[in-house]
Amino acid sequence: MDEQTSIFWQRYLQLRAMRDAGQIPPQQFIVEVQQLRWQDTGGVWWMFDPNGGLLRYDGQRWLAAQVSPPLPSPPVPQPALPPIPRPARSLVRAIVPALALIPALALSGLWFFYTFIGLFKSEGLDGVDLLTPLIVGGLPTLLWVFKQPIDRVLLPLRPLIQSLPRPVRLGISLAVPVFLGFGLASTASNGYQMLHLSSFISVATAAVLMRY
Repeated sequence: MDEQTSIFWQRYLQLRAMRDAGQIPPQQFIVEVQQLRWQDTGGVWWMFDPNGGLLRYDGQRWLAAQVSPPLPSPPVPQPALPPIPRPARSLVRAIVPALALIPALALSGLWFFYTFIGLFKSEGLDGVDLLTPLIVGGLPTLLWVFKQPIDRVLLPLRPLIQSLPRPVRLGISLAVPVFLGFGLASTASNGYQMLHLSSFISVATAAVLMRY
């Protein structure tokens, strides 16, 4: 097979693969194939029909070539791994982000249990902290449940957030509660008010910085 015929044959195979994959409609495939015409060194015009047969122009009409040059067979597609069923994909996408909530829920539960021990000491009910566990465990849960509307709100800030390297954002997220804890604790004489404020600011800051 001469080089010119090989080039047009490869283009035919490409068009047929696009048609089979649904990338172009059958009508467009036929039109594209009919444009694959070339002239050999003897001045004879050639083309392929939509089924891949070689046609020769005799000066008046296109006829099937009596002696066709050996054309390479279409490449045999390699077996691919079966795709994950859509329900499984949806389940995985729903479960994986939720795993990030486990540390927050565990910490909020441990803190509530720690303050609950105050019931058996002199603090009484005043020693039980309900709001901090709700902030630490509940706020990340709300951010996860309402992820899409929150993402739309934060979309203008996305380039600015992503301009900071992820390790830097992680370091800031870890440093905020430490500095707030020392700073706000020095301004409060008793109670959990400053802890509530510190928890809210820390969780919200980490949620925004580590969103992307």
